[in-house]
Order: sequence, then C-alpha cells, then structure tokens
Amino acid sequence: MDTKPKERHKYWNRSKELITLVNVLRNQGVSHVEELTTTFKEFVKGYIAQLHMQPLNKYELEYVWTRLMD
Repeated sequence: MDTKPKERHKYWNRSKELITLVNVLRNQGVSHVEELTTTFKEFVKGYIAQLHMQPLNKYELEYVWTRLMD
C-alpha cells in the first residue's frame, strides 16, 4: 500500500508569459519571421533565459513564431 501523498500535476497558464515574450521580441524589432529555423530557436532561447521563463515546448515555440510572422 502506498502511503505517500500523490503529487499533483503543476499546471499554469503560459499564455501571459508567451504574450510577454512576443511583445518583448517585437519591441526589439523582431517581426516578419518567415522560417522557423534553428537560429531563430536559439535566439528565442536567449530571451527566455533573460526573462527567467521555463523552456518552451515545440507548440509554444510554434505559437511565438506564428505571432511574429505578422
């Protein structure tokens, strides 16, 4: 019999963090990103580290990229 309390899955809404990231990138002049390249991924990782955010999964990175296509 397991007597340890079950750990709950920690979930938070990342939409505010992602919108903040997109706005920071736009303020830095990043827009009209045509391709999701490795260089772009590394560039975004640098900003994520500066903003003290958790790393993005592939869907969140794709969301940021599509927001910056405009």
